[in-house]
Amino acid sequence: MEILKSIIERRSIRKYLDKPVEKEKIELCLEAARLSPSACNIQPYKFLVLEGEKKDNFANEVFCGIYKPCIFAAKAPVIIAIISTAKTFKGLIGNQIQDINFSLVDMGIAGEHLILQATALGLGTCWLGWFDKKKANKILNLKKSENVELLISLGYGAEAPRERKKKG
Repeated sequence: MEILKSIIERRSIRKYLDKPVEKEKIELCLEAARLSPSACNIQPYKFLVLEGEKKDNFANEVFCGIYKPCIFAAKAPVIIAIISTAKTFKGLIGNQIQDINFSLVDMGIAGEHLILQATALGLGTCWLGWFDKKKANKILNLKKSENVELLISLGYGAEAPRERKKKG
């Protein structure tokens, strides 16, 4: 599938089929994210794939209370956590000089590569930023220098949302 076709077809999926995602497809999505560009090639992130009972327990904890609107992600067979890793000296200097957090930009690029690859493979995704980060970090037993920044639900879509109007 050509890249523009993936971009055009990509939708935020909030309903998923009860069908597991093949390991090969998950690995291709992660490879697309791994190959994404990052400032000074620092790659200030790692990915954690959550499936099965671990995913269910995680979702029930991080999508409760004020974060309940995103509980739909618990129905996806896979949730991928994008985790920021320890800051490097080079990265910190670049952030200060340019007054921008390049790590977050890099995670956005990697996440979008993952999502577009998933679309090309016939999978649905939803980008999630509304979750309890403190609980997520604790459940995943992250180091103090690490933080769950984004979650991506992944699976076979049980819906086909219409295209949304875009500025232009």
